[in-house]
Amino acid sequence: MWGGFYEDGTLIWRSRWTTGSGIVECREALAFPGDPRRAVLLRRIVAVEGPADLTVRLEPHADFGAHPSQRTRRDEDGTWSGHGGALRWRWSGAAAARPSRHPRHSTGLAMDLHLEPGDRRDLVLELSEEPLPEKPDAPRAWSATEAAWRRETPALDAGLAPGDARHAYTVLRGLTGSTGGMVGAATTSLPERSEAGRNYDYRYVWIRDQCYAGQAVAAAGPHPLLDDAVRFVAARLHEHGPRTAPAYTVTGGRVPDQRTLGLSGYPGGYDRVGNRVNRQFQLDVFGEALLLFAAAHRHGRLDADGWRAAGIAADAIARRRHEPDAGIWELDDREWTHSFVLLRGRAALP
Repeated sequence: MWGGFYEDGTLIWRSRWTTGSGIVECREALAFPGDPRRAVLLRRIVAVEGPADLTVRLEPHADFGAHPSQRTRRDEDGTWSGHGGALRWRWSGAAAARPSRHPRHSTGLAMDLHLEPGDRRDLVLELSEEPLPEKPDAPRAWSATEAAWRRETPALDAGLAPGDARHAYTVLRGLTGSTGGMVGAATTSLPERSEAGRNYDYRYVWIRDQCYAGQAVAAAGPHPLLDDAVRFVAARLHEHGPRTAPAYTVTGGRVPDQRTLGLSGYPGGYDRVGNRVNRQFQLDVFGEALLLFAAAHRHGRLDADGWRAAGIAADAIARRRHEPDAGIWELDDREWTHSFVLLRGRAALP
């Protein structure tokens, strides 16, 4: 039997397996603070009670499986590395691994791992499109990640459910990039309902959702995620004015067109990347932006750049308030009640 949970105030996932011979735990985390040029996945396996025998597999395939790993090699210190398309990878802590063979080609690496009671094994996987820097030290990377979460996650202990509030904050923080943009999700093509044809790519920053998140954080205090939301939304308004889009990439770029990949997708769904929101106009985002800026102002967190962005949003409302839009649910262009109600945001700033 198995189970798992996030450690309080972090996105460190702890899994536990109870077997016939003992108990095995596995901690997993993305190294934090993150590097926009390199993803570092930390995994620590511990034999909590009794011995543990496990098989560990790694099969790196880039570009949604289109490019299997090539030039796989093992260095003198037991570190494995290779390429898959434009993606470079490196796996340390798995010196005993060996290539997994297919009748015609190698498919990845596999390792049989035996741990005595109390033993632990650190595995570190790095992914990048650039040459990889010096290999990270696993214990130091774990310590840095734990310390970073302690710094980033506020106590939020004034409410009725501080644990839930902290977890919500850590999820929002984990979805927020260095630009301040918060993606809707880290995944694509997860079906909303089996066999209903409703699955989308949410790996983008919806201005409306960013404003909601900022306002929710503001209700608990002037925490950094409020500043991130204001920074990202203000930058898009300064850049695009009344043509501000409903959603952007995490770097502020255009969301790519929606397409399929020729893959089977999750059971009950199918593959889909990109999002048709890139061709829509959603009037309410300007009202949502004003409500976000008002929340920041109440905490004294709206600077001159934010005030100018508020003026841009108000001007956009004056120019486009009579245009039909796709609305909050991204349907056909009409005069949606929700969009017009949000225009009251014009009066939100003193």
